[in-house]
Amino acid sequence: MKTAGNLPPPARIAIVGAAVVIVLAGIRAATPILAPLLVAIFFATITAPAMKWLIRRGAPPVIAAAGVVAGLIGLFAATVAFLGVAFAGFIRSLPQYRENLLEQVTVLADYGIDISSFTIWDYVDQAFLIQQVAGIARGIGSFAIDAFLVFVGMAFLLIEAPRLAGVLERYLGVDSSLYQHLAQSGSFLIDYILVRTKVNLITGVGTGLFLAILGVDFAVLWGFIAFILSYVPYIGLVIAAIPPTLLALIEFGPAGAVAVIVAISLIDSAAENLILPRMAGRELNLSPVVVLFSVVFWGFILGAVGVFLAIPLTIAVKLLLESWEETRWMGELIGNSGSAED
Repeated sequence: MKTAGNLPPPARIAIVGAAVVIVLAGIRAATPILAPLLVAIFFATITAPAMKWLIRRGAPPVIAAAGVVAGLIGLFAATVAFLGVAFAGFIRSLPQYRENLLEQVTVLADYGIDISSFTIWDYVDQAFLIQQVAGIARGIGSFAIDAFLVFVGMAFLLIEAPRLAGVLERYLGVDSSLYQHLAQSGSFLIDYILVRTKVNLITGVGTGLFLAILGVDFAVLWGFIAFILSYVPYIGLVIAAIPPTLLALIEFGPAGAVAVIVAISLIDSAAENLILPRMAGRELNLSPVVVLFSVVFWGFILGAVGVFLAIPLTIAVKLLLESWEETRWMGELIGNSGSAED
């Protein structure tokens, strides 16, 4: 009987591929449970320095964890309140935008395009629309439950982190490659979030300032959305640019929409191609193809959580692959090809 060690390479590849597919299918099926857990691990990792700072100042671990979680909840509540007020103001302004849009119709008529008789409600199934609104309401309730699980899980992870680190150190050994990569992954993740946040802040503030100078309504809201969605590489800013572009089209015509598209593209290019490479460490560099694929892949596996955590998850996988000699080449393959030349 052949053992796994003396199987031909195609057979080993087939077995490993089948195992990976089974594991990924299980992860996707368990997404309702895994997604809040991954988010809790993510927030616990990036807030661990704040908890350590509180402990060094004499706070008990439980109090320190509660303070960190309370601060995050306060930030989350303030963000939700800001978005609620901003979107409420945007909805109240819709009648005015309708009038502006009717004025733009006359411009289109000069080019032979007549949409004055077009009524959108003739093409909308209102029963379907009501169902979608009800689905959104149910989704908000589910989101509130998930948020509660994330904050509770984050608190327990912060409290248990020293014990878990001690267990890993005892059983894996300080000198083991796996332990070292696990220890490095936390610092790499924090570095990535800090760098990504600074770059996103530049993108968001730049977008908001330009829209404010141009005179687009709710410029702060669109800048904030650009800041948040820029955590999703390549795709996020494209989605964030759609509302202000449409609003500029309604308020200022095609020239305004083109100006918004050009300005956001230039701001993003400067942030991603000039600022990010100077701020990011070489360990955080990933191949652009891998970045785009990771967003699609983790989004397919974990949904919206996977889209926002695609890069941290990919960095974790890269470090894990580099822990063993047999898979180190795969970890180097995920990295930026430019690093191999240095």
